[in-house]
Amino acid sequence: MIDSLSSLQDIAEVDISPSRLLSIYSTNLLWNLFLTSTAIHAVALITSPLQAVYKWYRRQSSDSDTFLPYVCTIIPSALWLRYALFIHDAKLIMLQTYAVSMHAFFLTMLIYYKTKKVRVYKRRLIRMMLGLLVGLLLFFYLVGSMNDEEGKILTGRLASGAQMAGSLVCPYLIYRAISSRCIDFVPLAPVAFTWVMELHAIIYSVGIDDFYMLLANTTFFCMDGSLLAMFFIFPTEKKAKVERVESV
Repeated sequence: MIDSLSSLQDIAEVDISPSRLLSIYSTNLLWNLFLTSTAIHAVALITSPLQAVYKWYRRQSSDSDTFLPYVCTIIPSALWLRYALFIHDAKLIMLQTYAVSMHAFFLTMLIYYKTKKVRVYKRRLIRMMLGLLVGLLLFFYLVGSMNDEEGKILTGRLASGAQMAGSLVCPYLIYRAISSRCIDFVPLAPVAFTWVMELHAIIYSVGIDDFYMLLANTTFFCMDGSLLAMFFIFPTEKKAKVERVESV
């Protein structure tokens, strides 16, 4: 009881005045500005699928969209969240918690707005999501029973591998662009935004000296950068074929 009271007293005595916070922030100004920029980019990138949710709400249907991008994102985010708990990185914990929450919301809305025409597909998707949840919980239980160092290594390897596997969609999109001589099937903004975000992640990985994050983000940076280059090589709209009609 006495220890609890002393802890509360210590917390109450912490100076959180604006001048004190500004002093802490300006102590390492460049790094803190970089972290602020990274956080803004990450939150904006994670939140961007809200436009898809609005589209589903307006149409009352999500039949035209696939679950793959959200599943391929929520798995690495969940693994990185567990890895962040191992390395005690509060900033990464908050970011990945937000990412997992948002992508779980997107998947829930995707399932909710599936129409009755795809009822069988909807049931399969629900079963798949439950299986994914059970699998992640079992993995977290497994690493929780291991010592911290072994659990950190295993989780870091899986998180890094999952993120690199997700980046393999970029070579496929590059192949489509080269085959069709056009890149009208994916918008420029998300590709460019992801490339900038990965650059931030690489710098952050170097700053905290984390090999697994550095490997995963460097791989994704190169893959996404190659896809981004396609926008400067091929047009984003197919040219309409002009048919000449000869007069008789």
